[in-house]
Amino acid sequence: MLLVSLTEFILYICFSLLIGSLILYIVPEDKRTTLNVPKKLLYLTAILIPITVFFPVFRTASILAGDMGLWSTLMNVILTFEIGKAWLFISFISIILIFVLRARHLTEKLHLKMWALVLTLLMLFGYTNSAHAATITEWQGFIVHTLHFMSISIWIGILFVISWFSKDKHNWTPFLKWFTPVAIICLAIAIITGYFTMEIDIDSYDDVNASVLQEYQNSLIVNYGQALVLKHIFIISLVIFALINGFLFRKQQNNASFNPLKWARLESIYALVVFGLTAFMGQSWPPHQIYSLVKTEGASPLFNALYDGDIVNTIQNAEQGGVFNVTMSFALENYLLFALGLLFLLLTIYSAVRKKSVFASTFSSLLMSISIYVGIILGVQ
Repeated sequence: MLLVSLTEFILYICFSLLIGSLILYIVPEDKRTTLNVPKKLLYLTAILIPITVFFPVFRTASILAGDMGLWSTLMNVILTFEIGKAWLFISFISIILIFVLRARHLTEKLHLKMWALVLTLLMLFGYTNSAHAATITEWQGFIVHTLHFMSISIWIGILFVISWFSKDKHNWTPFLKWFTPVAIICLAIAIITGYFTMEIDIDSYDDVNASVLQEYQNSLIVNYGQALVLKHIFIISLVIFALINGFLFRKQQNNASFNPLKWARLESIYALVVFGLTAFMGQSWPPHQIYSLVKTEGASPLFNALYDGDIVNTIQNAEQGGVFNVTMSFALENYLLFALGLLFLLLTIYSAVRKKSVFASTFSSLLMSISIYVGIILGVQ
């Protein structure tokens, strides 16, 4: 599972780099920094996308193979399963995209850049069409997951490319003028669609009347829920640094010694953490049936390390299925941890705006994440 999660993590990076690079090359040069994105990197991302998509296909075939033989099962998965047909589609589009990227005047010809972007989005649509949310709903899951993945890829993709492949900070202010509203729109879409995607992914089959909050609490027992809550906590840090870079640092643009790129890189690193957690979730069992999942797979090791209650043993020792709901109860220690998290949040902003210290801001934001996470898990009853 970890190998497939790693390939999915690489897939997210590839889509972000491709989409971010192509959008930035479409933007007029006076509205962005001077970029130096190696063409070989674009080729590599276009090649890696179908390769990374193939790993879940192969994993599915290896699980189903049995006595049928791996090759025949693999062909069956490719030709009849949604995940296999998606891989065929993505591979075909990838070949066309590579030829477009190899064009001599790619960065100069608008129509070539537009074609490359359209082809990349087609691959993205192929991927989201085979994702979990799309396969268990008629069309709603595909729509919300596509909008979610596309908005994140645009926002984080532009951030990745501008922070790691800019030659200097020239035109940073004109860049922020259009990128800040784009990032806000993408973030708003990601939050709204992320909620509906989460609602599909954590939907309880054991208790059809369970609220989303109850389903979220129940998911904390298993790996999927642990990754989900950590992802949401790290998104807080990501948004904090996005606000710092987009608004609080604007007055520093005329300061010759100020380098906004290192802060943009820090923001992109938090985005990588979110990508990694999302990739892990993508290959973890969704918490549709908590009772059966804990019975067969066990609780999350991370959850077990912090939790000392009885709910896991109750589920594992039960002789028949039932509805087991996790409850949350916050005491003084939980509120102290949340207050500590708020204090570290303020220290993160202070360290960035007043001290201009990347290390201090990073360290305090990590402590904020740990405080909030531990405060939540200790509240599980």
